[in-house]
Amino acid sequence: MPQKKTSLLAIAAGFFFVSCATLQSSKEGAFHDSMGERSNRAPAALTPPVVFQESGPQLNPAYNQSQADYNYSLAEGFSIEGLSQKAIEHFKTALIYDPQAYTIKIRLASELLRTGQVSESLALAQEVSKDQPKNEPTLMLLAALYSTLKLYPKAIENYQAALTVRPDNHEAALYLGALLAETKQFDKAIRLFEKLLKTSEDQEHMIHYYLARVHLESDQKDVEKKVEHHLKKAIEAKPSFSEALMTLGAFYSSVGQDKKSLKLYEDYQKRYGPSVRIAEVLSQSYLEVEDYDSAYEQLEIMELQGEDQLNTKLKMALILVEKKIYDKSITKFKEILNEVPDSDRARYYLAAVYEQTQQVDRAVSEYKKVPVDSSYYNESIIHAAYLLKANDQITEAAKLLDESIKKKEEANFYSLYASFLNEQKKSEEAIQLLESAKEKFPSNTQVLFYLGTLYDSVNKKDKVISTMKEVLSIDPKHVQALNYTAYTWADGGQNLDEAEAYARKAVKLEPQDGYILDTLGWVLYKQGKYTEALQFLEAAHKLAPQVPIIAEHLGDVYVKQAMIEKARGMYGRALESETEKDKLDAIQSKLTSLDVNRDRSPASAP
Repeated sequence: MPQKKTSLLAIAAGFFFVSCATLQSSKEGAFHDSMGERSNRAPAALTPPVVFQESGPQLNPAYNQSQADYNYSLAEGFSIEGLSQKAIEHFKTALIYDPQAYTIKIRLASELLRTGQVSESLALAQEVSKDQPKNEPTLMLLAALYSTLKLYPKAIENYQAALTVRPDNHEAALYLGALLAETKQFDKAIRLFEKLLKTSEDQEHMIHYYLARVHLESDQKDVEKKVEHHLKKAIEAKPSFSEALMTLGAFYSSVGQDKKSLKLYEDYQKRYGPSVRIAEVLSQSYLEVEDYDSAYEQLEIMELQGEDQLNTKLKMALILVEKKIYDKSITKFKEILNEVPDSDRARYYLAAVYEQTQQVDRAVSEYKKVPVDSSYYNESIIHAAYLLKANDQITEAAKLLDESIKKKEEANFYSLYASFLNEQKKSEEAIQLLESAKEKFPSNTQVLFYLGTLYDSVNKKDKVISTMKEVLSIDPKHVQALNYTAYTWADGGQNLDEAEAYARKAVKLEPQDGYILDTLGWVLYKQGKYTEALQFLEAAHKLAPQVPIIAEHLGDVYVKQAMIEKARGMYGRALESETEKDKLDAIQSKLTSLDVNRDRSPASAP
């Protein structure tokens, strides 16, 4: 799986950390030495000791030093623990007792940078730089700050100054190379990294890694070979260097070598133990090829060690659903909801599993719990309504939709509610509902189309046509509206030329739809074009052999073509599938007519 591209500069920023081996005061004497002279750095008393001089009473310098030492050591401890805010507080306190200590200022500035307080950090670093222009940690910090602010020329200047102070500062050289690459100075960056390779064995893995990234971002010849070479060298120098390994894996995927990438990740997991980052990539790779067992194993690693627990658990639950291990998936979804009760996504999936396992009451209950502001709300209400209807609770389904419309007006709620009313023989009420929906959603073709079909159910053909034309004015390629209009005209023997044009357009858009082919065949039949009608009606019957109206139409055209036995067979099939009594009677009448005509023979027949 291709990895999201990250700049060298961003990578360099991730490795940045300013630390000081020694702590020196700007005053006479070593700040660090004063710390070493006492085993207990805590203050001896709460009241600062005072010394008297001719100019008046002053705080004891030794006390100031001890307080500075004490707060500095606390700050360092908090920093190591990752408690940056507490570290900042104690660094600031240390500065109160030793306001000239530039090393404390540098450490404070570094901690401020960690917490994103860039402006304050920069101001402090610049203050130190004025008094200590060749102080190496200050130059490194300033360079990092300027990089963060994307003031790359100033950042480069400060890294170069740090290298002037100490030429063997490999860290400065690495970051300088990253900045040169960031500013598209690829040749300079490559020369710097290659020079650094000869002098810095301890940073060999990082240098090769950066070289690979530079080649990856440049447009040089044989770039693929160079990228692969340096990434392999980086891994060879430090086999556990997961960043280089993941970059190599992403590179293999980008050039179509997915199997190579997969093996690389798998070998790393076996050799060095579970890595959450690699587990994330592997799980996605396995999911893409539907290797759910392997994906689940990697997700288990992420569940135990990763940070995004909710997403990981959801993926695990969905794999269980995919494998039809429904009981375990339900347990996993419940586990998620116990931890995050407002996870509407987990709630929706849990309901879906209950629906899948035909636990209707539980499914409906969970669907109803999905909040109205959720992106899953509409689907949840639709599913719940259908489930209620399918279980002979159509009144409850209609009530649910009515309540849902009051909470959130959605076009599909209106359409479904109207369909339920229509099934309850409340056609006029359904029409009124959709007329109100039309006012709220005048451009919604679903509402308009279904409204047109409802007008058909109460035999208002003019309303059917005018409403379908409204649909087509919004969407000229609305296949069902084209088809419905053409069929309505054909059935009434009206506007047959226009009906043919509509039907042919619909067939062009959906050539494999049996109902649409039937409409065109029926229009042609009404025009007396029986031979052409036969072709479309036979094709329609082949696509939808169980649809009684198509079989009946085909029987009609067989009659016109004097294919009586075929007509008899089609009418018989229509009778097998038809459920409405009046239509059954009409088809039976046609069959009877065929039998009567067959029995009529000339008197002179032998």
